[in-house]
Order: sequence, then C-alpha cells, then structure tokens
Amino acid sequence: MKSAVKTKSINLLAALALVTMFTTLQSSSCSKSDDVAAINNTTPIAGTWRVSFYWDQKDETSNLSGYSFAFNSGGQVIATKAGSTVTGTWSESSSKFNINFGTDPVLSDINDDWQIVQKTATVIKLKDDNPLQDDQLTFTKN
Repeated sequence: MKSAVKTKSINLLAALALVTMFTTLQSSSCSKSDDVAAINNTTPIAGTWRVSFYWDQKDETSNLSGYSFAFNSGGQVIATKAGSTVTGTWSESSSKFNINFGTDPVLSDINDDWQIVQKTATVIKLKDDNPLQDDQLTFTKN
C-alpha cells in the first residue's frame, strides 16, 4: 500500500515538473525583442489626428467624435475637444502602438498596446494585440 502511494506521489511530482518546464519554455520562446527594440520611439507624428473608426464589440466611433489628437515628442499625446484638453502618453515599436490616457472616463477606452495594421502619412490603423479581441482603432490625419 505504501508503495502505491509513493508511486502516485512520484508520478504527480513528475507531471508537475513537466507542466512547469513546458510553461517556462513556452513563455521564454515568445520573443518580445521587436517590442523592446524601439519601445521608446516617440518621434512626433506630424499634425493632428481624429478617430475615424473605433470598434469595441460594436461601433464606438461616436464616443470619440470631436477629439483632436497630437502625438508629440517625448511620448506625450494631447487630446483636445471643445477647448478641453486631456494629456496622455504614447510610444511605438516596430509592431505596437501604445496609448495611455490613465483613468479619463472617455479616453481610457483606447488605452492599449495596439498592434499596428497600417501606418501612413494620413492613416494609422490599429487592432487589439489580443487575438481573442476584435477591437480596432483608426486615426485619420486632420
């Protein structure tokens, strides 16, 4: 009887060790070097921008209507609407576009590390970096 319990304990420990090793290998094999390489690239994006499309389970574009966004050097983004200004942060890597407006009741909805779909002089198309989410955000130059 003691031998059977001991064998079960050893099997359980072996299974736990395999799961731990697999999890460690899985997480270490996901390289984020492209995210780290240029994460502080905050070169100003010329001009002001508006949100021309925002999808968060449904079309939420109207929530951001009237805002003008300026992506300044040093990682500062300024959103202006009807004379009111909200300051946040932004950064960009080769594949990610990070936006953070803190806890602002409206603009915090677009806080995320977005995946860049397209970036030109007149449009920035982003999507949620989580494949289980279908969130999309598009800025169009004013």
